[in-house]
Amino acid sequence: MARAVLLGVLAAALLAGCGGDKQSSATRTLTIAVDAPFSRDAYIGTTIANGVRLATAHLSVPVDGDTVHFRVVTYDNAGSPSRAVANVRKAIDAGAVAIVSDGTGVDASWRIAQKANVPIAVVYDGDEGLVDPEQRPNVFRIAPTNHGMAFRLAEYIVPKRLKVAILTDDTGYGRAGRFSLDRAFAENPESVADRIQVPSSATDLAPQILRARRAGATALLVWGQPQSIAQAVVAARSAGWQVPVFAPPAAEDPLVRQQLASHPDWLDGLTFASGRMTAEAGPAPFMSFESAYEASFGTQDVGVKSASGKEVVQPPDYAMYPFDFVNVLAAAINAAVSTDGKAILNALNQVSTRGANGDQRGFNEASHEGVVDDDVYFARFGGMIFRPVKDDALSATLPTIDQER
Repeated sequence: MARAVLLGVLAAALLAGCGGDKQSSATRTLTIAVDAPFSRDAYIGTTIANGVRLATAHLSVPVDGDTVHFRVVTYDNAGSPSRAVANVRKAIDAGAVAIVSDGTGVDASWRIAQKANVPIAVVYDGDEGLVDPEQRPNVFRIAPTNHGMAFRLAEYIVPKRLKVAILTDDTGYGRAGRFSLDRAFAENPESVADRIQVPSSATDLAPQILRARRAGATALLVWGQPQSIAQAVVAARSAGWQVPVFAPPAAEDPLVRQQLASHPDWLDGLTFASGRMTAEAGPAPFMSFESAYEASFGTQDVGVKSASGKEVVQPPDYAMYPFDFVNVLAAAINAAVSTDGKAILNALNQVSTRGANGDQRGFNEASHEGVVDDDVYFARFGGMIFRPVKDDALSATLPTIDQER
């Protein structure tokens, strides 16, 4: 049975350094490595790294009379699986106790980390194949899964009687999304007008959009990197096609809005699926987390203005997932009373903490997913701000997080 450790109680115990004599204890520092696409997608890379930094800033764990602190080391995988593998090797050689990843290269790097008894935490990519407690016991995820988002999208779109053209780009993110969407729409094939793969390097998707239109599509579902989503919207709107557009979490990346800054109305109506920021406890936990994040790193400026003329900022929703993992990791070290990799991996299946938004975060032997599929909501853009939709039961209960400064 998992042993729950509330974040507030854990933090108080850890910061107090209980379990050891302060005067005789030694101080040790453990390394947490962040492997993310800093040069390919600065928003994702920086957000992940800052989430880890915020969690470790004042964190300490008593272990056998010593006080363990943490330092954060970042590696840029540039969206390249081969670079991600090389980074994991470097991180292990540097003695990393855990690796926090956007998901790039995990298919190849998990074995390397497993041999060293180092856990890998995926905190962005929802690829269904990345996490498997039996086959990949050292891989964990705190992020919405593609399975959950794809099936929620299908449940949301099909009743609207739309004919969807599914556009996915040729990146790993896009291909994994295509796999999940194919499964999600398998029982409603009549709802799919066409399936089109687009090159992620393309600067003009007019031919693909024309193909979707000729196929009789009455909606677009674009699953790919932010650039691909932006290009699909530009191609459709510049052709005068006011088709509804749906997307995964990549749509909230500031790059999408930056690409559409000269035509903000073109983005209006785009609906994306993502993990909800607030939970049953209400908005207070996430607002507290957001305040702490902005106090440490400032606001995440999108670079565009809202319809009211104010600067738009990005809520740190994808920073809360690495933040939560670090706290689960600290709980595991505390429970194991050890910094041994194997002991930490075993303890990760036994502990949980209160997450940044008030949800419980943790894993067990049967599931290494820290976000349940039901926690996916839908948001829609209007005036460069996104708000929860009103025509979905879960989304309609959620507040709009302030995005103007």
